[in-house]
Amino acid sequence: MRSSLPIILTLAALAGGCAIEPFQKDDSKPSVSQAQPRQSPAGSGPVLTAPPPQVEAPSPDAEPAVEVPPPPPPPRERAKAPAATLSPASKALVSQAQAQRKNGDLPGATVSLDRALRIEPNNPLLWIEMGRLRMDQRNYPQAENMGRKALAMSVGDDRTQSLAWQLIADSLRARGKNIQAQEATEKAKALSPN
Repeated sequence: MRSSLPIILTLAALAGGCAIEPFQKDDSKPSVSQAQPRQSPAGSGPVLTAPPPQVEAPSPDAEPAVEVPPPPPPPRERAKAPAATLSPASKALVSQAQAQRKNGDLPGATVSLDRALRIEPNNPLLWIEMGRLRMDQRNYPQAENMGRKALAMSVGDDRTQSLAWQLIADSLRARGKNIQAQEATEKAKALSPN
């Protein structure tokens, strides 16, 4: 019984936890390296908190660290797209529209090209052909718009893009916008396969 007395006293002290203050209070300022005890709000006993980390100020002689960004990736070469072609049905309608244009039947040519566009609405060659028809009708702004639409649909197809730029140049020239027309012609020549 005598040897179990210190154990019982230790357990009683632990059970009473909040009533015993394990640290002596010292009114002097604690050193930075010491941990400071504080009471937890729940009353479960003292809680140790670590002092805030000290940050060393850079020395005045030290050079500032400069991060060098990595070099930009090399430009990717534009992917080549296969040349645009017409389906047999569209090709027949385009041939019919060209014959109608030669005979002066511009409304009939419009109907034929509209039918071809219903078959292949995303074919840039049909939009270029419709733009040529608009040039014959003296609707130059709409001809330019159709050329730009064909240009957007033919990314990577140099031959078709050259045709679209030439249509744009012709429509600009017809409206007296010679500087822009010359720029469009140069773009058409740069893309032309010769």
